[in-house]
Amino acid sequence: MEKRKLNRRDFLRLAAAAATGALVAACAPAAPQVVEVEKQVPIEKVVKETVVVEKEVVVEKPAKPEEVVELTFMWRTDPKENQMLEEFLPSWEEKHPDMPVKLILAPWDEFEPKLMTMVAGGIAPDIIGTGGTNPWGERFVRGMILAMDPYLDTEPELAEDLFPIGVKSYTMGGKLIALPQCMCYPGVFYNATLFDEAGVDYPPVDWKGSGWTWGDMIEAAKKLTLDKDGDGKIDQYGLQPGHSSPWYYTRLWGEDLISGEDYASRILHGWQTDDPDVYNACVSGLQARADAIYEHKVTPSPATASALEQMGPMLKTGVLAMEFTGAWALFPPLPEKFKFGAAANPLGGEKGKGTRANMVWVDPMQIPKQAEARGHADAAWEFCKWMVADKEAIKVQVPYRANSIPSVQSGFPIYMDAWGNQPQMVTRGADLEKMILGSIEVATADVPCHGIVGWTAIRDIFRGELEPVWLGDKTAKEAVDTMIPLINEALQKYLKELGVE
Repeated sequence: MEKRKLNRRDFLRLAAAAATGALVAACAPAAPQVVEVEKQVPIEKVVKETVVVEKEVVVEKPAKPEEVVELTFMWRTDPKENQMLEEFLPSWEEKHPDMPVKLILAPWDEFEPKLMTMVAGGIAPDIIGTGGTNPWGERFVRGMILAMDPYLDTEPELAEDLFPIGVKSYTMGGKLIALPQCMCYPGVFYNATLFDEAGVDYPPVDWKGSGWTWGDMIEAAKKLTLDKDGDGKIDQYGLQPGHSSPWYYTRLWGEDLISGEDYASRILHGWQTDDPDVYNACVSGLQARADAIYEHKVTPSPATASALEQMGPMLKTGVLAMEFTGAWALFPPLPEKFKFGAAANPLGGEKGKGTRANMVWVDPMQIPKQAEARGHADAAWEFCKWMVADKEAIKVQVPYRANSIPSVQSGFPIYMDAWGNQPQMVTRGADLEKMILGSIEVATADVPCHGIVGWTAIRDIFRGELEPVWLGDKTAKEAVDTMIPLINEALQKYLKELGVE
């Protein structure tokens, strides 16, 4: 064959063919792509040839997964509340996939023993919610619980948003021992249909007025206590005081069993019954409750109440006109055949010279120290904060909590949107708002079993000593005189065991 020089066109064709060959050799296997190139086969002749070019596959390295912190959250066994928790926990995990939450449920009576067993075994939950005998202050004194004020101090908006009574209820020696989560409000809850039938005015919603005393409540109850069929037996009672604690009735009658110093320290050293005014208020308040049964006959005896409750809650079945208790008295569903209302507590004492008891029930959340030891405390705080203050979390909780408002003030409109205008309620809208917020505004304390160290140690004593009073076998004075030395002895022993003064 005759040799000849390559011209520029020939050179470019050969270079293209060489480049194509290099590309084929360098590529990794993948889905084939068909292209056509020109190949120089001899120089005198150009032919077309099919060449397979395979694309390079780029494999990205997986991102390093973030550390997952599985939180454990302990709560009481309660069908409604457990349903609530199961509904909103997925929304938390959707936003925080690195902090899933495992729910631990325990029946009320088994809650505290189970918790103590877990603590002893080094497997305390990361978060403690509602449940047990509620000795939140005692848990802190035992060294089980973290103070939460260092966290709250970094959240000024949350601190400002919390209702002050909630924070006050769980501040112990200047430390916040629990984060308030929700608050149940007190009052007089009534069957408005029975009031209408008897021609009795509804009680007021105003917590600051001078009217609506204990005496007024008893007089209204007399008009609402009826023997409807004339058989000599009462078919409808006017009043059921749900409260039976000597602490509650002493406050109604204008005094307090707990000293200001003990409220500040959250440690109960003894009742103030050495003060004659406190002693008399305690006796008078408890006797007034007993008199509602045996003197005024507007309240069913314990045996009668137990029998009537077999048919269901007395207020809802129409055998009771008023219940002096917490808002759980009107927990939905409400029967459609009746209308219901909510009013302020009565002023206690002779001729209303006492108080309206001025308290609420605050349910909080706590973080055990073991959560900090395993590095979960910060994540536990984020969950507590979310459950307490996140608007979407509140919206899920409120439909399950008709008797409790959120502990943050910004959550109250969400509560009112859900429960402010129930068709079965005559107290609604602005009136219901005034009744609820009025109770929160005047409140100066939570019930002592929630946060006062030592109260749970004496609760069974005064309950046992007061039982004969409710049965009509003892006067309140006899019971109080018997229980005081027993209570003082039990407190001294208990505080010694805890190692507190």
